[in-house]
Amino acid sequence: MAILFALLINPLVIFFEKKFKFYKIINIFISYIIIFIIFIIVANIFIPSIIYTLNTLIKEIPHYISMVEDFLNNHLNQTDILEVLIPHIQNNINLILKEVINVFSKTSSDFMIYIFSLTSLLFNIIMGIILSIYMLYDKQNICQGCKNLLYCITTKNKAKSIIDFFAMCHDIFYHYIIGRVLDSIIIGILAFIGFKFILNIDNSLFLSFIIFLTNIIPYFGPFLGAIPPVAMSLIQGPVKAFWVLIFIFILQQIDGNIIGPKVMGDQVGLSPLWIISAVLLGGSLFGIIGVFLSVPIAAVIKSCIDKYIEKRLYIKDSK
Repeated sequence: MAILFALLINPLVIFFEKKFKFYKIINIFISYIIIFIIFIIVANIFIPSIIYTLNTLIKEIPHYISMVEDFLNNHLNQTDILEVLIPHIQNNINLILKEVINVFSKTSSDFMIYIFSLTSLLFNIIMGIILSIYMLYDKQNICQGCKNLLYCITTKNKAKSIIDFFAMCHDIFYHYIIGRVLDSIIIGILAFIGFKFILNIDNSLFLSFIIFLTNIIPYFGPFLGAIPPVAMSLIQGPVKAFWVLIFIFILQQIDGNIIGPKVMGDQVGLSPLWIISAVLLGGSLFGIIGVFLSVPIAAVIKSCIDKYIEKRLYIKDSK
């Protein structure tokens, strides 16, 4: 966690080092203060909206259930198939309710375990921040010490290859993650403008936040992000849901053809087959973290394979 924090904050520290002639530790603290302020502002904007949306959904659940019951009752006498399906639907609903009750009871019984886990996570984050400050302050000596160690334990060519490999990983991860986040921020802002001022749907801030999060996931993210806005706009009518779907489709086309290439360019140099395979494999092995990091990892693997093949072909051609 400390290494991750140090890598993410380092560009901001470098920016202040170039622009201002402050002491190194002051640049580090200014960078962390700016990140902390941004985090507080974003949390104050989105957390109330998320809580309000979830509370609204919880309050509306009985209304949705009554709508479904009215629909089934109105069509029960007209369709013979529903007469067969109704008992199964009722049994499944009962099973789902029992599972929900079990989950709540288990959650309440394990509440102290969750509290300790949260406390442990908070402690790890605080220690990670403290250690990252020391890493950023002493980064030149750390890098030079790692290089000296490599040159001591291996040959000069191998040490140079290892250093080049980590430099390549650094560039790929930085360019991809920063580009992806910037692209998703732009799409999230455009989605909020469209939801709020053009389509006039409820919970626009919450839905645009979902668009922002899911857009970070390549290929599959836009499809996942379209589900909540369309589903929640169905409450206002099928026509509204249709226009929301059209708006999201146009927005994703603009992202894929205009915004994405401008912001990210060809950051990873991967074909769609590589990206889709990497996302599926990363998600199945490592969950949500694997989904987010699978593409830059696949780019590193492909770059290594390409260099190896090029090197082998050069050796055979020279012979």
